[in-house]
Amino acid sequence: MIVGVAGLGLMGGSFALALRAARPDLELIGEDPDPAAMTQAVAAGAVKPGDILKTDVLFLAVPIPALPALFHRLRGYEGVVTDMASTKVNVMSWAAQGGVRLIGGHPMCGRERSGFAAADGSIFQGAPWVLTQEQALVLELVRAVGARPLIMDAERHDRLAAGASHLAYLVSVAYVLSLAEGSDWPGIAELAGSGFRDVSRLAAGDPELYAAIVTSNRQPVLEALSGLESALQRLRGRLVDNGDGLVQDLRAAKRARDGWADAGPG
Repeated sequence: MIVGVAGLGLMGGSFALALRAARPDLELIGEDPDPAAMTQAVAAGAVKPGDILKTDVLFLAVPIPALPALFHRLRGYEGVVTDMASTKVNVMSWAAQGGVRLIGGHPMCGRERSGFAAADGSIFQGAPWVLTQEQALVLELVRAVGARPLIMDAERHDRLAAGASHLAYLVSVAYVLSLAEGSDWPGIAELAGSGFRDVSRLAAGDPELYAAIVTSNRQPVLEALSGLESALQRLRGRLVDNGDGLVQDLRAAKRARDGWADAGPG
């Protein structure tokens, strides 16, 4: 089997490294418009250069804005096509318009750094990998890198991802802005420790990448933001009322978070 990977940044590069380690029998063809990324990926043994149109399965790991043009290029491609984009409704629509039968995909993992230099084949271990339909070859390769396939339609994915991922990024950004734009920022920066580091981590992500993600999932993200605003207003009200009911809200949040953590992968 010949597997193609279009885009060798963090996600595409990590996938290529993971698949190379798990399935050394496969031939991996990679492509990236950045010559440096291509050179690094080839030097690392993750992929070899070649024509991604001459592959059996093709994973698209390019930025969301680059997908429409890539789908146009793939018209007539006879292999199986799947993607790794963080939103699905718009992406699936673009694929259909381009004449591409796309198996929508989204591995729910990553990190704030970008580029092939940040690639790490272990990031898929135990991670959910959403697919919009079952397809034997894609399922095989997703499982090979240690991920857990989850089948769901594009609309449900985008609604859930807005809360599980996209809102988290905006919360991190808002938190940093609320501090960095204030007069006390120099002092806060001096004494900030693990709490600040944990909450601000996502704000260190690629701004252009995340802007494309949240705008391509605009309505679900707006709905998630409304839920966040309501929760913040409730907490503000608790403080205005001298803390009445605050412990109950904190306990409810702790129960939800502990339940998620205790459940573990799957």
